[in-house]
Amino acid sequence: MKLRAPETSFLGSHINKIDAKGRVAAPADFRRALEGDALRGFYCLPSPRGEFLECGGGDMISFFKEMIAELPPFDDDRELLETHLLGAVRPLSFDTEGRVVIPEPLRAHANLLDRVLFQGRGETFWIMPSDGAPAAPAGERARVRAALQKLRAPKPGGAS
Repeated sequence: MKLRAPETSFLGSHINKIDAKGRVAAPADFRRALEGDALRGFYCLPSPRGEFLECGGGDMISFFKEMIAELPPFDDDRELLETHLLGAVRPLSFDTEGRVVIPEPLRAHANLLDRVLFQGRGETFWIMPSDGAPAAPAGERARVRAALQKLRAPKPGGAS
């Protein structure tokens, strides 16, 4: 996946109200990050990793397609990923006020009721209940330090 420039990255966390019809205002900086996309909105799917929504621009869809295309046609894993990634994606368009309507099946998957958290992940973002953000495990700081050490470690073959 080609990395987004800092000004088009999804950064920070934002909490917004969601109404009974599923309308929620997307954060203004996320909307600005998506301005270059053909869809005036974003793509969203139920995460296969948990009870939240995975969202992003057209580059997220391109990335999914590139990953899946590495598998042979008619491969069981390819068909599974096509179904659960591409087949579950919903394009959500902004209205004139920068809101999107999150369809009921997506709201149900992520348990979205009153307030939602938009959590930037750089290239993509997550939508989850504002009180449902994954709690930091007790040893998370140590895990973060260990992950950073992986980034600092020499790359195989001498590349750095």
